[in-house]
Amino acid sequence: MSSARIYKVANRLADAVDVRFGLKLDAALARAHDAVREAQDGMMVSLREWVDEIEALCEQPEPDRARLAWLANGVLGVAGACGLGTLSRCGGLFGRAIELMSEHDDWRSDMALVYATALGRMLEGADRAAEEAAVLVSLEAMNQRLSAPPQV
Repeated sequence: MSSARIYKVANRLADAVDVRFGLKLDAALARAHDAVREAQDGMMVSLREWVDEIEALCEQPEPDRARLAWLANGVLGVAGACGLGTLSRCGGLFGRAIELMSEHDDWRSDMALVYATALGRMLEGADRAAEEAAVLVSLEAMNQRLSAPPQV
């Protein structure tokens, strides 16, 4: 007979909002907010590493698209949790672009580099909000073009 071991994964956010012992909803939300803020420095380090890896992968002619999609999705979620809405949206748009290019089996390194550059600039806060918004509009237009069936 085989046996299995069960390991409990440490989850600081879940531990902060454990309501089993009478914690009220407003207190649980306040604790969750505090836990996310405490983890923000680590999340920012992860975002920097992920964006750096995205930039390096996008310079390759045939990058690991599954890895790129995982990284873009990570940027989408973690940037959102850190309150970096434009960076989060850019990560989501890049993830969708990867999906569309994969559907058409048409990897476009030039387009991928545009997304990677945008992610890096948004993470650094290099541009004004209006410029970032314009970049997002442009990336959305690129995704629209990618979603059209390829011309033969």
